[in-house]
Amino acid sequence: MTDGNAEMSRRAFLTTAAGTAAAAGASGAAAAQETGTSTGTATSSGTGTSTGTSAGTGTGTSSGGGGGGGGGGSETVAVGPDGSLVFTPGTEEPLQITPGTTVTFNWESDNHNIVVDSQPEGAGWSGHEPIENTGFTYEHTFETLGEYEYHCAPHKSAGMLGAIEVVESISTPAPSNVPSVPDSAKTLGIATTFTMVATLGLAFFFLKYGGDYDIEE
Repeated sequence: MTDGNAEMSRRAFLTTAAGTAAAAGASGAAAAQETGTSTGTATSSGTGTSTGTSAGTGTGTSSGGGGGGGGGGSETVAVGPDGSLVFTPGTEEPLQITPGTTVTFNWESDNHNIVVDSQPEGAGWSGHEPIENTGFTYEHTFETLGEYEYHCAPHKSAGMLGAIEVVESISTPAPSNVPSVPDSAKTLGIATTFTMVATLGLAFFFLKYGGDYDIEE
């Protein structure tokens, strides 16, 4: 092989290597752009209060004693929603509120009541022990810090239990604005990087050693 042919071969190889590296880089950039544009965050905010009463079915109110700062907020607990024997929230996980929050219990099925099992010292919550039916509402303002546990007497054996936790403050996790990268994009990025490194490595090897050996004609 002549020096001219070797030089031409090196140039052709370098041109091919550069083109391959550029194509690999473009593929990686396109994948990253697609990942970035397809990832987004959605936020929504809203506030609401529930103090509804049902005419003809009755309402009940009470206020808690025993100190504590007034939060002034409101929360709603569904009693037997859709006929299920639960308090929502309350049965699966405690309802967390701050002092001064008024909780409205809405009866959404029949034959339920609220019997207090335990509460912080000095709280004075009496619950609502009369059996009520769909449409009845009862509310209570919780002032004392601590945990309140209660149940529905007719359905206690079925696990209709509830809990409320009155805490100083309720922490809300800050939303993350960092887009997540799917595994497919990570794999493609690794493959693209490997291709670029391998191509450039071969180009370096050819430049360094391509013309340093003799070829018999």
